[in-house]
Amino acid sequence: MTTSTLSRLLAGIALMALASGPAFAAAGAAAQTSKPADPTLQTRSLAGAYLAAKSAQLGGDTQEATAFFSQALTLDPTSQVLQQDAMFAFLADGRFKEGAELAAKLRDDSEAGKVARMTLGVDALARGDHSAAIAQLDIPNPSDLDRLLVSHLMSWADLGDKRPDEALSRIDELDGVAWYPIFNQYQKGLLAEVAGRPEVAKTAYAAVVADRQGAQTSPDAYLAAIEGLARIEARADDKTAALKTLATGLELAPRYDPLLALKADIEAGRPVEPTLTSVKEGAAETLYILGQAINRGDGQQVALLYFQLARALDPASPALLTALAGIAERGERLDVAIAYYAQIPETSPYHRTAELQTGLDLWYAERKDEAKAHLNKAVADYPDDIQAHTALADVLAADKDYKGASVALDRAIALSEPVDPTDWNLYYQRGIAFERQKMWPKAEADLKKALELSPDQPSVLNYLGYSWVDMGMNLDEGLNMIRKAVDLRPNDGYIIDSLGWAYYRLARFDDAVSELERAVLINPVDPTINDHLGDAYWQVGRKREARFQWNRALVGDPKPEAEAIMKIQAKLKDGLTPDAAGEAKAAPAPADKRADGGAAAPAETVPAKPASTLQ
Repeated sequence: MTTSTLSRLLAGIALMALASGPAFAAAGAAAQTSKPADPTLQTRSLAGAYLAAKSAQLGGDTQEATAFFSQALTLDPTSQVLQQDAMFAFLADGRFKEGAELAAKLRDDSEAGKVARMTLGVDALARGDHSAAIAQLDIPNPSDLDRLLVSHLMSWADLGDKRPDEALSRIDELDGVAWYPIFNQYQKGLLAEVAGRPEVAKTAYAAVVADRQGAQTSPDAYLAAIEGLARIEARADDKTAALKTLATGLELAPRYDPLLALKADIEAGRPVEPTLTSVKEGAAETLYILGQAINRGDGQQVALLYFQLARALDPASPALLTALAGIAERGERLDVAIAYYAQIPETSPYHRTAELQTGLDLWYAERKDEAKAHLNKAVADYPDDIQAHTALADVLAADKDYKGASVALDRAIALSEPVDPTDWNLYYQRGIAFERQKMWPKAEADLKKALELSPDQPSVLNYLGYSWVDMGMNLDEGLNMIRKAVDLRPNDGYIIDSLGWAYYRLARFDDAVSELERAVLINPVDPTINDHLGDAYWQVGRKREARFQWNRALVGDPKPEAEAIMKIQAKLKDGLTPDAAGEAKAAPAPADKRADGGAAAPAETVPAKPASTLQ
């Protein structure tokens, strides 16, 4: 590779990093957390643009990364290092055209060549040049995943060139890996359906449906095959068989909207469309299904690449838009997620999920009034939908409108009849809302009902157990419940904090110190846990350590509320006075810190992170 300006600069940057040590690292961290308003004005050098691009890339901000990479490429258009990084950034941000232009330069690159050729293959499929797609996708030394992906894409290119036999044969010849069959049979079903061979498609889909074990490999492929089979059966006027097939899928995923929507269409006698109708849609589905299979942990970035390549082929796919929104949510890029959801049409089965997730995302984006208005509208639009009411209850509880939350949960519980074990969380959340309204008999009944439905739920055990201890009732049973919660979730600092604070309430201060020290090791910056540990230290005579913990509580994350800050400052000034100690023993457990557990009794007063339970 020819030495470029960037290469020389990178060498210089490496020497700077060695020379400056922590100072250089701190500068990098600052670059990652600060977001310049106008990149073109704030970076006047190649090194600055490149470092800013890499920092944004590491932070998951693909829009900012591509802006800086564009500037860097203007300053040094010949660097392969820069072209490689920029290609990945452009593709991840959905700027397919720019990514494909760089891919053409990197086709034979030893490091980026595979992705470049996949990109060029997808570009050829998008243009309808199927022979060129096959040539580009014939990548050397493919991994098992690469081989599966490119073989499926090449099969769609075969079909695009009107060679259905070759397309199906290519799938049949793809073997040797234990997890291939579910993906192969699903793709074969799609190919056969588009090729006008419904019986072949039916057989392939049925093979997927019959393999319940395969559902663990790819739930998305399994449910999609069920939908494909039901569509073929319905289009063949076999309504009974289609509904039976859908029942198999709904047993696995009772609230999966695409199956529910298809079931409603079949029952109403409405026309049923084919699963998909074009080569482009089929190739996009290949990328989407494999992306979903790896869309977790370290595979998320590859999944994002697959989804964006798929979007170049089928930009309006609601499933793809939902998947991309989910990745944006996990990266806390909530405005990006909201924008993806906004593109999903009202006619799509994914629209309900999009509306509810949008409401939750608005809340987390600190657009709280919009969130409540949005979810109130969703409840009006979907009055019989349990999840609409629970999503509204989530944000109302987070806003400390516990009366409104309990009313929303009343409706959700009424809709859930007959009660199912999975409904434990509805009673748990309503129990919390009742407890916050000081309606303990109702709260206790709901918490007991939640435990009856699911006896080993740590959150419920912790909440009910602590509440009893806090009120001086059922002490042995309450402590045993909290201990069981800790055993079930031994690395949950909030639940351990509950046990420690329960000991504190019972004046078992040595036991309290032991547990609260465990909790603070797990959650070292939580202000409530630090405050509790400070109180416990004071009670056992470790007053200097108590003041240290109270000081940590004041600078914790999240910041304590104003009332808590005043109390901590008073303790720092005067120590834990008898009045303060008595108040601590008699006051209800703090409710302002919530994760899976609270400061003492865990209350889920913030909405659950989106993109999981709604889909």
